[in-house]
Amino acid sequence: MNESERDEQGSAVPERDRYELIIIGGGPAGLTAAVYASLLRMRAFLVTTNIGGQTVEGSKIENYMGYEFISGGELISRFQDQLLHHNYLDHRMAEVTAIQLSPGGFVVTTQEDGRYQAQAVIMATGMRRRMLGVPGEDRLQRRGVFYQHVEEGALVAGLDVAVVGGGNSALQGASDLSRHCPRVYLISLGDWTADVAVQEEVKALENVTALKGYTVQEILGDQRVSGLRVKCLESGDEQLCDVKGVFIEIGWRPYADLVASIVELNARGEILIEPDCSTSCPGIFAAGDVSNVFGKRVIIAAGEGAKAALSAHEYLMRKKKEGTR
Repeated sequence: MNESERDEQGSAVPERDRYELIIIGGGPAGLTAAVYASLLRMRAFLVTTNIGGQTVEGSKIENYMGYEFISGGELISRFQDQLLHHNYLDHRMAEVTAIQLSPGGFVVTTQEDGRYQAQAVIMATGMRRRMLGVPGEDRLQRRGVFYQHVEEGALVAGLDVAVVGGGNSALQGASDLSRHCPRVYLISLGDWTADVAVQEEVKALENVTALKGYTVQEILGDQRVSGLRVKCLESGDEQLCDVKGVFIEIGWRPYADLVASIVELNARGEILIEPDCSTSCPGIFAAGDVSNVFGKRVIIAAGEGAKAALSAHEYLMRKKKEGTR
């Protein structure tokens, strides 16, 4: 076994776990990159904790080419079918815990101690939900504290609830929940930032109470959520909202932690990329919401995934050509 087949600690990576390309992330960017890697006949490997990423939580995706309207879950189901049944790629459902530089490229380690080597990596890890960081949030997760309304809204049907946030996801959540919940409190630090059409839709709902300029102080409850303590930023006054469910929709942060010490990030924590999706570290490419690409949209992420796969293929071809000289 030659030197290029070992990681920084000198541990050997078995032949079966060595690839040309490893794609990390199973959202639109990662899945599209996987399909293109398959079409390019690359020896590639997809590793992800789930199929769909944050897209699967979206109840509405409008104007994705070919569909005037489609749900996030349905679109990802079609992506998955294309990957598994038409452009199959070796893959594993696992959490990546580390990416290390190695003489042969990179070694990717998963939570269950799987170790895989590749000459190139595509980071398509997307974003992870921001948390409030208030008392009661951790303790009451899935016991009244939720981070998506699409799947979990049915658990609070007939109960008063609160939605925290002022963007598209929060207002869309309030609108959807208002159909099944008697009262929905919509709590935001300031004015709403959602699309105007979404704002108008929510304003017309009689059972949605908007608390603008409020911050959440504590989520109350022993075994389940029993209320919410909020504070008015202007007056400092506090009030209790008698709710049995809290849906936190305050945005996402780029999940670039795995390569934060290897590639250059911007002030928002996004991976900085060139037009071809390459990063400051040769061999690492980034696609979708984890990068600084303009426009956090499903259709843009998918396009970036295709571009990253094409760029990785060109990079590998150059390396191969240089190695034969």
